[in-house]
Amino acid sequence: MDNVIIDNPERIDEDISDFKIDLVEKEKNFTAARLRLCRNPETEAPIVFYSQELIRNFRNPMDPFGRRYLIKTFPSENAMASADLALERKFRDTILAHKENIADYSPLTDIHSQNMGLFLDDETATFLSDIGINVDGLGDDFDGIESVPATPYIEEVAIDADRLKRELRSLNCDLVRVKKQIRNELALSDDILSLTEENFAQILAAHRISDALVQKYLSLSERARQIQMQLGQASEVVFRETKTRIRLPARLEFDLQV
Repeated sequence: MDNVIIDNPERIDEDISDFKIDLVEKEKNFTAARLRLCRNPETEAPIVFYSQELIRNFRNPMDPFGRRYLIKTFPSENAMASADLALERKFRDTILAHKENIADYSPLTDIHSQNMGLFLDDETATFLSDIGINVDGLGDDFDGIESVPATPYIEEVAIDADRLKRELRSLNCDLVRVKKQIRNELALSDDILSLTEENFAQILAAHRISDALVQKYLSLSERARQIQMQLGQASEVVFRETKTRIRLPARLEFDLQV
């Protein structure tokens, strides 16, 4: 049960600090999560706080998700959800290849943490046990959710996805230039550039614009839609293949299949 640390409340902060320092020195990504029991001062009703700190800068120093801090509370009638959230977050931290803003769809990039530490003080652990959460089981669950390496096939998909994203960025720049030309031709305000594609299409329909500009805009928009569809297909391929290689607790597997 190495990845579930139970100690006195005054020691937990030191435990978390030691865990973080050790992994930073080893240059490993990590997630440190904590479950803490608090009580409403007026009613004594239990409230479970779930907090999580994520560091994954050792995969990619420029990663926009390299640092994250999450806090969530659970009232007494929903306290059991705190354990499920901890497991679900670890799953999400292990595979995020479906995210649109991941640079290359490689699971090695999308892994948030190589190590997970769950910290509970003794009072919180007792409370969780009393409401039916098996703390020992949480340790087994965390131990079973491991980082997933990329296969040559996934890396090939990643290269294709990266190429498509570069093309999409170029297309979007071209679209902005065409929109500016249309704005200037119609003598409209700069607000037109922030319109959704649907609203911008209404502008095209409501005004007389040179055929060359309209055709250019429509051609670029159609190509951009095609690339977005291809990127979606690439992310689904990686997500499906990677998910099958991660063992999940039964309760999470059921929820993710629904």
